[in-house]
Amino acid sequence: MKELSRVKPSIKILSDEEIKNIDRLSRDILTKVCFICEDEEAVAIFAGGGAKVQADGKLVYLTDKMIDDAVKASVPAVELHGRGGRSPLHVGGDNLYFGTTGFATNYLDFETGEYRQSTSEDVIEVMKLCEQLDPPDYILPSVGATDVEPDYADLYEIKAGMLYTSKHIEAQAKDIVNARKIIKMAEYIAGGEENLKKAPFFSFLVTLTSPLHHRSDSMQLIIESAKYGIPLFIESGPMAGATSPVTLTETIALANAELLSSIVLAKLVKPSAPVIYASWARVINMKNGNVSVGCPEFGMLRIATTQMGKYYNLPTGGGANLSDSLALDHQLGAEQCATSLLPALSGINMAQGMGLLAGMNAVSAETMVLASEVANYVKRIKDGIGVDMSCEGFDLIKEVGPRGDFISTDHTLTHFRKELWGRTIFDCSAVKGEKRHLETNVIKNAIEKKKKVMSKYKPIEVPAGAEAALEKIIRG
Repeated sequence: MKELSRVKPSIKILSDEEIKNIDRLSRDILTKVCFICEDEEAVAIFAGGGAKVQADGKLVYLTDKMIDDAVKASVPAVELHGRGGRSPLHVGGDNLYFGTTGFATNYLDFETGEYRQSTSEDVIEVMKLCEQLDPPDYILPSVGATDVEPDYADLYEIKAGMLYTSKHIEAQAKDIVNARKIIKMAEYIAGGEENLKKAPFFSFLVTLTSPLHHRSDSMQLIIESAKYGIPLFIESGPMAGATSPVTLTETIALANAELLSSIVLAKLVKPSAPVIYASWARVINMKNGNVSVGCPEFGMLRIATTQMGKYYNLPTGGGANLSDSLALDHQLGAEQCATSLLPALSGINMAQGMGLLAGMNAVSAETMVLASEVANYVKRIKDGIGVDMSCEGFDLIKEVGPRGDFISTDHTLTHFRKELWGRTIFDCSAVKGEKRHLETNVIKNAIEKKKKVMSKYKPIEVPAGAEAALEKIIRG
């Protein structure tokens, strides 16, 4: 069957005029309100590019031209490489990839039914599980190594990624010292600096502080990554009602301003620096003061920030597949689906959050399995419907005729795997007499699938003595 076109669903929340208004508001923030920059080198780079810096050397005012030049220097797609023969992820256009995020410090252990502090062993086990599940398409360590000294925790989390997965890794560095160690570790695994630069198998996550406060560590990480050519996943996560105005339009504008100023810095350092525009703009729960990521506004903000990123012709990313629930229950499933589907239909390229629950404060392996099922469910919707106007479909219907069936045709056998989504843990059994419907089958299925995929894990190929070599770099 020859497909002439494929109809894919999409969703928007901002009109073209509203996007332009938010862009203008963001520019007014950067040119008239200013932002604080704690890093002297970054301030000097901004000033060298035409920014006005006040006498104290920390308050920076950009110009419209600086923003325009940075946007013009940006590219609509970034390639993220893996290892072991994996095809690179083409982040841009209409492509959708689901990934993990972190670094939660609580682990929900389904063997005991209790929460506990996460450990470096949990980091390794979750990394192995993520290597086996599909998706995630890329991996940011989702669980923290709380049994390691805080100054080294980020390094041990990335070490686990380098040793136990061949998928693209997103790294977060505590400071520039650790960022350079991560680069050195990656050079060792890649077989040298030139090999790493040709196909960087990791990117750096840069988290910004709202409102309008650029920390020294985040600015240094942008500068170092841009110089080296390592892809940058820059995200802004203002909280409506707390670190941004409670009104969503102004929250979107603030997040956009913070992202634009960071992209300006990266492009001033190196115009070809690969940058992904991402946002975790969210809301605060006015009843208890907790951050909420399972609410409808979280998904709505993902649509809007994705539209803003695409307005600047940038690859996009942000939070998705998340829940505020404390358990693997109906709430978790509903919120995972909603916070996955809305960003996906908006055209987001990198949707990350798989495996997290309890408002991003915890991880469980079974939740990761459910998140993978939800992600594939959403990917199928995103893939749309192939519209074919050839004679094949008509001829088949004519051949079978009235009151016939299509289950036994070669056409069904040929096309059903591509056309129909195949579930792995969601239950669609028929109604039976026993009280089977009272059981939480999806939890049992998730546990069974986790055990099955983990039993098939095979160590990835790394240089001999890699663990000792990485340990030496970490502690050096």
